[in-house]
Amino acid sequence: MNLPVKLENISLEQRLDNISVTITQPGITCLLGANGAGKSSLLLVLAGLIEPEQGKVHWGQTDVYATPLAVLSGHRCFVAQQHSIQFELTGRECLQFLSPCLSSDIPGELIRKLDIADLLDKPVSRMSGGELQRIMISRALLQVWPAIKSGNAIIVLDEPLQGVDIRHQTVLMQWLSALAKVGNQIIMSCHDINIANTFADTVLLAKAGQMLAYGPTRDVLTLSNLWLTFDCQFECLFKDEQRHFIPVRHATGF
Repeated sequence: MNLPVKLENISLEQRLDNISVTITQPGITCLLGANGAGKSSLLLVLAGLIEPEQGKVHWGQTDVYATPLAVLSGHRCFVAQQHSIQFELTGRECLQFLSPCLSSDIPGELIRKLDIADLLDKPVSRMSGGELQRIMISRALLQVWPAIKSGNAIIVLDEPLQGVDIRHQTVLMQWLSALAKVGNQIIMSCHDINIANTFADTVLLAKAGQMLAYGPTRDVLTLSNLWLTFDCQFECLFKDEQRHFIPVRHATGF
């Protein structure tokens, strides 16, 4: 197992300021915060892709920055916010090209859950932003597919729902929840508070490179915490005992 995931006193180039987090259980951890809050930087540090100026990152007994990336990549995948593919590839070729260690077979479960059957023979240059996002998520999950199936993967996703339509968002989050239940750790950022409220087991609220709150979703997502995080007033509505957060006023009144 790669648990606990532990970040100790992480600081980075005026982007992160002394952040400490310990994730002790498998599940979905969602990072929420305004633009520039430091979410992407924190995910890159956690994934072992940027070394912090100060602090340590451990996955279980693994010291992330004392371990070669080739070793880390067997258990950790990462999806960035922006993608750049310089070759005229189909979806299938993109998956195979970026996952050379795997056979040419793409798991049927992955094809179904991310609904990419019709994208495998489509050039990526002709895909919409949401279609390309689903291919790139597929590519990342393929990288660690054996670890996912054994419930031993760390899946780090930076704005994975960006550009993805509502139906595919829901199916993806339901699947990630299922993967978390068998032991995988999903750590992601998003801008949809209600997605986090519905699917996340734990939430981290960030602002200006600092952590404002971290813990179980129901405890962390409060009206006062959301005001501090987003400078925006929210109302909390209930339907069938499910909370829904609605923004009602910006701090400046606009």
